[in-house]
Amino acid sequence: MRSLLTATTAMSVLAAALFLNLAPPAAAATPAPSPTAAASAAPVGADSAVLAAVSWSVEPAGEDGEPTGKPWAEYTLDPGERVEGYMRVTNRGGQRATFALSAADGYLTDSGRFSMLPADKTSVDAGTWITLADSVSIDPSASAVVPFVLAVPAHATPGDHLAGVAAGVYSERERVAVESRIGFRVMTRVGGQLAPAVASTVSADYASSWNPFLPGRLTVVSTTTNSGNTRLAVRQSVAAAGPFGVASQSAPDRPLPEMAPGDVRETTTVMDDVWPIFATTALVRTSATDASETAGAESQAIVATVPWSQLVVLAAIAILVFFAHRDRLRRRRRWEQKVEQARREGLHAAQLGAALTLLVAWGLGMPLMLASPAEASVIVDVDITPRPTATPASVTGPDVVATLAKTGTAAPEMLMVGGAGVVLVGGALVLLHTARGRRRADPAAEVRRQGA
Repeated sequence: MRSLLTATTAMSVLAAALFLNLAPPAAAATPAPSPTAAASAAPVGADSAVLAAVSWSVEPAGEDGEPTGKPWAEYTLDPGERVEGYMRVTNRGGQRATFALSAADGYLTDSGRFSMLPADKTSVDAGTWITLADSVSIDPSASAVVPFVLAVPAHATPGDHLAGVAAGVYSERERVAVESRIGFRVMTRVGGQLAPAVASTVSADYASSWNPFLPGRLTVVSTTTNSGNTRLAVRQSVAAAGPFGVASQSAPDRPLPEMAPGDVRETTTVMDDVWPIFATTALVRTSATDASETAGAESQAIVATVPWSQLVVLAAIAILVFFAHRDRLRRRRRWEQKVEQARREGLHAAQLGAALTLLVAWGLGMPLMLASPAEASVIVDVDITPRPTATPASVTGPDVVATLAKTGTAAPEMLMVGGAGVVLVGGALVLLHTARGRRRADPAAEVRRQGA
């Protein structure tokens, strides 16, 4: 079994190797040119291991063949006019080389660098206005001046048109055809009505912070379009503000890469200190300058900036305040109930004490005060016949005194004094109970009593 598995694996590996060896070569790819950098490549069909690398340079030149010192050639022509220009190609390698010459439409990259359409793209604008030779052969360390003709068609639209001329070589690297070109920009301004213009659109996104004491981040994405017919130098400013201009701030102005007619640039601005105030307006101002005129555009976007973390904190505070207030009301109602109960008890005690005092006073004092004084009398029969002429000594004795009739008036006075005393005591008790009831009915006194 193991030998069968080993044989099967070996056959699979062999079949895969045969398939890879018989597979057709990959299709040739032609990358975009790099007109502003030096390049080196071997000619097509040459053995790169034997032939030395080829290097060269291309620059604008005058009719005398001397370099103009400018990075590109620039012309101002009316529709139907033509002009002859010159390019200087220098072979900086160690062997004679043949360079393919080409012209194509030009464009500006997002970084503002000039580039040409690759060979597999068809030009439709200024690249078709240029006519030049197909190739040029140059000795080592020598230069050649190649003329080209720029003819503006009669139906050309006014404004700036970009094209480029280049010299290049082709090589084959790992079964891939590579085109290496070096060239420069040919800028043509066609006479007529020039209309520099710029348009912009903006979108914004807000990311709030989880920390309620920190601001959030506002990201503003702006799309700027050169909607005119001239190339422009563009500057952009971004600002953000809440409702009625609250918490406004702005980002530093920044230049955008040069824009040719029809070019589109997308820029992103991040603002890290934007507080959430429910709604924030992102405003983008764009100013564009031509050689002699200025154009501008303004666009804005409103983004929701809801302070979620701050709302959570406020909700927590509101809940705490609500429960604290409810607890305070509950304690206050409980205290009021206790005070009311103490007031009722005090009034009840005062009323009861007054009633008892009055009852005692009326029950004990009034009968004593209203009672008639008792008349104490002793009737003694005295025989006075015969009347003695002289008073014997025994008349003054104790027996005679005991027999004398006595009428007393002291008993009613004592009763009246006693009744008055009882009334006074009852009144004092009434005043005492009344004062005690008032003190218990007073909330402040009750609170002081409970505190004590």
